[in-house]
Amino acid sequence: MKRLFIAIFVFAAVAVSAQNLRTFKEHLSSPVKVDSLTTIRTTVEIIEHDDAALITDRVAPNRATSVNGYRIMLFMSNSQSARADAFAACDSLALRMPQLKTYVTYDNPYFKVTAGNCTTQEEALILLERVKPSFPKAFIMRENISMEELKR
Repeated sequence: MKRLFIAIFVFAAVAVSAQNLRTFKEHLSSPVKVDSLTTIRTTVEIIEHDDAALITDRVAPNRATSVNGYRIMLFMSNSQSARADAFAACDSLALRMPQLKTYVTYDNPYFKVTAGNCTTQEEALILLERVKPSFPKAFIMRENISMEELKR
């Protein structure tokens, strides 16, 4: 019962809008370009149950302001050039994966670059494998993700 509740809550958070879910499905099924010669094709089958849509429609729109999720930490530094390096890392990822949301934050004394709005660890693992060729030191981190960020 607890797993069912967690699964429904996570699905409700992900399926805030049908367009985002459709975009997420396309994102999961799109090929991953490792380098100029290598492209990895993936197949992800997503099974939706009819009653899930009914449940998400009943969830109050302002009930939760954030959800526990995951992001990929791409860069973290406190060197003198950390700010410039952080924005360079962000731009580098934007060229390779323009659909992926990136965030540059300053958490004294570190500049950090994170990417993605993953609601499950499995989703974060898929994203991590996609960015590892460009950012070999990348890792998954837990983060509170606002519902507004999930909608984008």
